[in-house]
Amino acid sequence: MFNDAIHDWAEHLDRLEDFWSSVMLASGRYKGNPVVIHLIHAHRITPSMFSRWLELWEQTTGELLPDEVARTAQAKARRIAKSLQVAIRLRTPGENLLTNSTTKEMNDATTVKPANNRDCESDSAGPCGAWDDSH
Repeated sequence: MFNDAIHDWAEHLDRLEDFWSSVMLASGRYKGNPVVIHLIHAHRITPSMFSRWLELWEQTTGELLPDEVARTAQAKARRIAKSLQVAIRLRTPGENLLTNSTTKEMNDATTVKPANNRDCESDSAGPCGAWDDSH
């Protein structure tokens, strides 16, 4: 499925890096709308694909990241997956985009927002630079 949808893997991987940099570090590097991009392929995306992606994400982040950072990345990924699934489910046949209000709700759920400025030592949401869970 991915090879049909992604024509330039290097560019796609750069975009993913920008997205997760924005999600986890509030870098602002990602410029795009993941909801609209996924809606283009909504007819091919199934709930089991989200489950498998989350399984792989949790395994990989658990292996590669410190525990606290991995838990933060996993929680954010679950929220993002849920938002994308809702957007896909709400999409009506023949439409390429959601209504303005639904699009705003989905964008709010997947928009990268910076963490509160808190003392890094007492930050219960994760290490310095990680996002809080309020977004």
